[in-house]
Amino acid sequence: MESKNLCPSTIATIFACKSIVNSFAENIYELAHIRKEWTVDYANSLKKEAQQIVDKIAASGNIKITLDKLKIWRELMISSLTDIGIVRASVKNDFKNDKPFQKEFYQQLGYNDYFSDAKNGDHYSMFRFVKAFADNMTAELREKILAGGLDPRIVDRITENAGELDNFSECFSLMNDSTVISSEEHQSIEKLYSEVRNISRIATAYFYFDPQKREAFNFFKTLRNMKSYA
Repeated sequence: MESKNLCPSTIATIFACKSIVNSFAENIYELAHIRKEWTVDYANSLKKEAQQIVDKIAASGNIKITLDKLKIWRELMISSLTDIGIVRASVKNDFKNDKPFQKEFYQQLGYNDYFSDAKNGDHYSMFRFVKAFADNMTAELREKILAGGLDPRIVDRITENAGELDNFSECFSLMNDSTVISSEEHQSIEKLYSEVRNISRIATAYFYFDPQKREAFNFFKTLRNMKSYA
């Protein structure tokens, strides 16, 4: 029987969470006044929880097998979200006098459904977003958004990435496969991600005028700046 290994998107989420939790603990004295539950003990507990999840997965051996795929996933995610963000900004700029088209474009290409969650570290939303973008980008729509001067290679790259992401489609079923990750481990990862996502949203708002600290709480930028995976 072919062995099953933990999905690289899950590994990426775990490492990003661990990085953000470390930043949270480092800045807890400044952030503590924002929410009553944000205490030093809570930050240290969350940091310990994140490290335990990383250690447990590392000990299982799954992580060694998925690291190469993780690098590919990371590059696809960074490339896709960057290009999708550029397209979004270009449409907003080039069609600033055509609000109905903007609204239709963002709805049809998946921005309304997936953009917010994708940039906040939800890998399944990112996967679905890129696929929806590629599937719904018609020749007529492509021609229209390129007329304003947008580099066609940006749009084409998203479509190409969508094809490469097909290689990871099985990951999302494996994430719920008890032969790969136990239900207890899955619940621990989901709990950690949920807590870190909430921290991320509030901390990025708090550090709005401090770009360096703000980046440390952004899932996308944390993944992009990650130098290693262990």
